Amino acid sequence: MIELLAAYPGREFRMGDLVRHVSKGRTLAPSERQAARMAVLRVLGALVNSGQVERVGVSATSCYYVWCSSLLHGVDENCYANCHNTPGNLRP
Repeated sequence: MIELLAAYPGREFRMGDLVRHVSKGRTLAPSERQAARMAVLRVLGALVNSGQVERVGVSATSCYYVWCSSLLHGVDENCYANCHNTPGNLRP
């Protein structure tokens, strides 16, 4: 689910889109769909609390979830020297 949201920063996703992605398009029984929905909701809650995902909308039935584009940074010629997210900064 994180890879879906992060791949399209700024795009709004409904809960159903995220549940379909997590279930890999399989048809789920009602109890399985509810369990998947609750799992997605828990992950979204953690991502919203950490500031990585923004919830757009006021009610739970009509809201969207968006990967925050403020987490992205511009790339310039000094990106690898200044960026803290590159593999070069990882310890062996």
